[in-house]
Amino acid sequence: MQTREETIEKPQGLSSVNTLDPMDYPTPGASLTSDPKNAAYENPAQITDPAKAVDEVIASFETPETKKELMSAIASGFPVEAIVNSMAIGGVAEGRFSPDVAEIIKPIVALYLIKTALELGVPVIPFTDEVMDEESMDKKLEEETMSSMEQLAPERARFAKGKQAMEELKQKAIDADQVMQARNKIRQKEEEMPTVESDGTFLEMEGV
Repeated sequence: MQTREETIEKPQGLSSVNTLDPMDYPTPGASLTSDPKNAAYENPAQITDPAKAVDEVIASFETPETKKELMSAIASGFPVEAIVNSMAIGGVAEGRFSPDVAEIIKPIVALYLIKTALELGVPVIPFTDEVMDEESMDKKLEEETMSSMEQLAPERARFAKGKQAMEELKQKAIDADQVMQARNKIRQKEEEMPTVESDGTFLEMEGV
């Protein structure tokens, strides 16, 4: 029985693997043939101090045009985490700072963007698809700030923790004093109330 080879017509505009040029790919080791240190990230980073890197990034974000673009992106639902990651990758690629410094400053830059957006009334999506409420955001900001401070300025972090503990103790003392004052006022009111003699009504007899 004679058979006919079946051919399948491919839609126009689509290419098959068989039609690709097998030689159309990067040559192994091609990157080793170029002159070293041509790329910015192959050279020593311009900034090695995380604090200075934070100052530079925030200063660049503070320009009116950049700030407007960032707030527009956040308002449109773009997560802050994605913006910060793009900043970190760009900074490393341009040789401004090393990958280690980029990872250290990411939480601080994220806090700056979140704080700025909240001050302008822009709804923020930090890491998830849900918008954080103000109370959760304040708690997150406090935790992230303390964590970053412990890395960049341990002495200042210990001082801040001690100050925070003292504030909490003062608040507890104020709360306890207010409770005692309220109890004393109640006791005073009870003592000032006149004593009413029994008239033998059925309400008092029911209690008996």
